[in-house]
Amino acid sequence: MTSFDGTPIVVHLFDAATLPPDGRAPTVLVGPPYPTPGETRADLDVGDRIGLATLRAAGYNVVTFDPRGIGGSGGSIMFDSPDFEARDARAIVDWVARQPEAQLDAPGDPRIGMSGTSYGAGIQLLTAATDPRIDALVPDLGWHSLVSSLDRDGDVKTGWLAPLCGLDVVSGAVDGKATIADVRPLSASAELKSTCLQGVGGALSSASSAWLAAHGPGSLVKQIHAPTLLTQGTTDTLFPLDEAIANYAQLRADGVPVKMIWYCGGHVACPTKAGDPKVLQRAGIAWLNRWLRPDPSVDTGPPFEWQADDGAWRSGPDFPLAPAGTLDAVASGTLAVAASASPQQGLARSAVPSSRGLQGRFTRPSGSVDVVGDPRVRVTYRGRATPARTYLYAQIVDAAGRRVEGGQATPLPVVLDGREHTVQRPLEAVALRGVRSIGFRLQITAGAADYARQRSAGRVSVYGAHASLPIVDAKRSGRTVKLRTPTSPVVSLQTTHGSAGVRLALGAHIADRPCSGNITFTVRTSSRPYLYDAPLRSAGCRAAAIEWLRLPRDRTLRVSATFNGNDALAARTGRSVAFRVR
Repeated sequence: MTSFDGTPIVVHLFDAATLPPDGRAPTVLVGPPYPTPGETRADLDVGDRIGLATLRAAGYNVVTFDPRGIGGSGGSIMFDSPDFEARDARAIVDWVARQPEAQLDAPGDPRIGMSGTSYGAGIQLLTAATDPRIDALVPDLGWHSLVSSLDRDGDVKTGWLAPLCGLDVVSGAVDGKATIADVRPLSASAELKSTCLQGVGGALSSASSAWLAAHGPGSLVKQIHAPTLLTQGTTDTLFPLDEAIANYAQLRADGVPVKMIWYCGGHVACPTKAGDPKVLQRAGIAWLNRWLRPDPSVDTGPPFEWQADDGAWRSGPDFPLAPAGTLDAVASGTLAVAASASPQQGLARSAVPSSRGLQGRFTRPSGSVDVVGDPRVRVTYRGRATPARTYLYAQIVDAAGRRVEGGQATPLPVVLDGREHTVQRPLEAVALRGVRSIGFRLQITAGAADYARQRSAGRVSVYGAHASLPIVDAKRSGRTVKLRTPTSPVVSLQTTHGSAGVRLALGAHIADRPCSGNITFTVRTSSRPYLYDAPLRSAGCRAAAIEWLRLPRDRTLRVSATFNGNDALAARTGRSVAFRVR
């Protein structure tokens, strides 16, 4: 067929296995992953997704296609642009409306749904946002923003951008030695090639960042009205869980019927027991039967289902789920920031545990708990490096330190100019099962295998890296839970001279509940700050720490206490109080 601008687009139509007496059935448009042409094996299911054989057996016509610039289609790859590939998809819907097998809602308006993975998921969201004729969506491993997924906080995820651009096999690509001619496929647009070269070289220009942002869906999700089933992989480091969370939140806020499923797998294979491979197929067919056929009697299950790292499936009434506390960790120490000499850093696709990173153990729960959502970390640091602006990384590892949970590392932008700074960020979302016998660790590292190479050299002192894992109540929605953030902690200090120096008895309490989490005491002398961490005890919401410093008498100390917050409660800093050493 011919698209809006005269570009030829290859389209394949497969009738339902059994058509109704009138010879017409709803149609499902299936987009392929990048950069492959449309599927033509009509009697097979490829992988564990919803395949052509399953769709046709369920009574749906199936249309597959070669996206612009791929396979037999003409034009250049614009990477699911709303101005190109989305308009191609709308032209395909026009074409479907003219086919005798297609069930119509009105002239020129076929009864049509969409399915597909990755690139084939992105096109669904963009098409539905710009074409109201789309009746149901089942995007698997899609994205909300290419900026947050590929260039988080300005740090390029080279481990994914390089293979997407065919530059993972080009010698010197991460040192900026690749050229336009090296970018694959050759049919990629000039803008895509330029973004590839800059990103793999370590940094994107403002124009390339804007190009990524324009390939949404981003804010276009507000225009989607088609019922949507989002499926996302817990080990997907290309399009992490937060991409689906952002789409779910917008659709949910707009009153669009929406369901979200997290499963072990994605663009990176599941490292543990994946479980029943047909879960996604059954869920997808149920969703299409409910909203595309449509059949109100079909049960599509709870709005949120997830598979934790133990392989078991669980469900909840919504996302986010109600907060039920946190597991907390603290790490501190000194890190060497060394410019990477390895050309392989930045070409891996998952984070790996670090033997040189700062370590902190999370508290263990008293029983089994569900840890679901975005962990949070706040890092207070001081250091010097050249260049001064660079990144540290935070990741959650299993108790033995052998596996990064979900394979996810989160960049933390830092400025190592000799001054004290604090950086606070949510980490990539996780789905874990916390039990008393198995713990988790926080790691702060100076490099991550899947991000751009470390290009600074220096040292950084981390006075305190405070992290919390969100414990949830799977029976309740978090949308209706409003927790009052505790008031600022009240600080106390007693000093006593001894043979080892000055004994500091630090204390703090907060007047409100809940008060799960920890307190950081900051003791500032004329030369430097000292940071100490202590857990809040439920009895009285109090924290205490005993420390020794070598200080002369009559020295003035300034002490403050910070409640570090958690997934549901914001951090609160206590009033700074001056004390004189006696």
